Amino acid sequence: MGSRRLLSFLLLCISICAGLPVPAFADSAQVLPKGVFKADTQANFYFNMDKRFDPDGHTEDVSTDFNGTLNSQVFPPLGTLDNVFFGGVQGTAVIGNSVVKFNYEVQEIKMTFTYGLTEKVTVGLIVPYRWQTTKVTVAQLDNSTATVGKNPFFGQPNDPFRGAPLIPLSLGGQALTTEDAQNLLGAGLVVNGILLPGSGLGYQRLETWADSGFGDLELGGRYQYWKSTDWRFAFTGGVRFPTGKVDDPDNLVDTGFGSGAYALLFRLNNDYVGVDDLILNLTLRYDLTLPSNQTKRIRTSVNAVLAPPQNKEEVKINTGDWMEIETSGTYSFSKVFFGSLLYRYAGKGKDSVSGNRGLNYSSLEEETDSTYQMVRCDVTLSTVPLFVEKKFKVPMDTILTYGNVFAGSNNFVKQQWFGLTLSLYF
Repeated sequence: MGSRRLLSFLLLCISICAGLPVPAFADSAQVLPKGVFKADTQANFYFNMDKRFDPDGHTEDVSTDFNGTLNSQVFPPLGTLDNVFFGGVQGTAVIGNSVVKFNYEVQEIKMTFTYGLTEKVTVGLIVPYRWQTTKVTVAQLDNSTATVGKNPFFGQPNDPFRGAPLIPLSLGGQALTTEDAQNLLGAGLVVNGILLPGSGLGYQRLETWADSGFGDLELGGRYQYWKSTDWRFAFTGGVRFPTGKVDDPDNLVDTGFGSGAYALLFRLNNDYVGVDDLILNLTLRYDLTLPSNQTKRIRTSVNAVLAPPQNKEEVKINTGDWMEIETSGTYSFSKVFFGSLLYRYAGKGKDSVSGNRGLNYSSLEEETDSTYQMVRCDVTLSTVPLFVEKKFKVPMDTILTYGNVFAGSNNFVKQQWFGLTLSLYF
């Protein structure tokens, strides 16, 4: 049983800021012996992520929603041109197509500190720190499909178009450039050196973004309420604190470091140890996310990327709860060498968003009831048995991890990573 005790926090659960829930403790019903302190430092290195799962579970580019025709459905002021020059046919005034491509790059260090408070109770803290980048490789305006452009006479006394800043290309309009499109996203379009008031959406430039910071901290405890020759059962509970920064509503490509909401964490940990050198685990998880207030831009639809600055509002968000089922097996090849395989299925309830201005809050609710499936394998080398035998000076575990989120739905990001964990016992 001593070697199995070394596995108490082996199967650490790994997550990405795009939205993975972070479990409070590892996947085991084991607890630390009374008075034993354990410190884990885990480094996770994610492959570049450029795919996500659509509502039907198929993969698509993470930048899918950023590519499309730029007409009055994207920039409402173009609706005036629809009426004046194109007989009121909405969507006819087009400045071109957006061509955008980006991917996510993430590295993470997760520090876990646990302490055996009694022979049956272990308490602990998880502190994640992440480096996150959205690398924009393409951000262009393809004006080959444009129907309107800049009025070359705008601001001049002899303007035949009576001060219209944009006119049909067929009447001499000059096609907009990529920089013009960036200006429309930001402070506003400039025509003949004149900034058009109210033409900008107030977003930051669509370009590579990078930042680092702490994620959401977790504090909790595990109580092992049953232990026999063949079985171990435990309940793990905790709280997730919203210490990580949330995404900026004025930045189209940034990603948050936290959820912005408190969450109550509940786990049922169940181990079967009736087979020599093998531990089978079933863990059930439920994350009850509490309501929070966050500033958001309210879009016209779930797939719309842009929203006018006047649609920015502090809304009440009741984030859907996460539910997970996870199974794993850990085999002891020798007294110092272990291997494990893990499978997890997770589902999240739909968000509920409300505000005071009567905007289309459902655009922030649709496609938020996501799912994902993950497999993970760990290889562990432990010196603790050698330390007990006085053959090694430091009791420690070294864990190499590979994980793969291979299936999902509703915009959950497809991801793979390697992890390296160093655990020390005191």
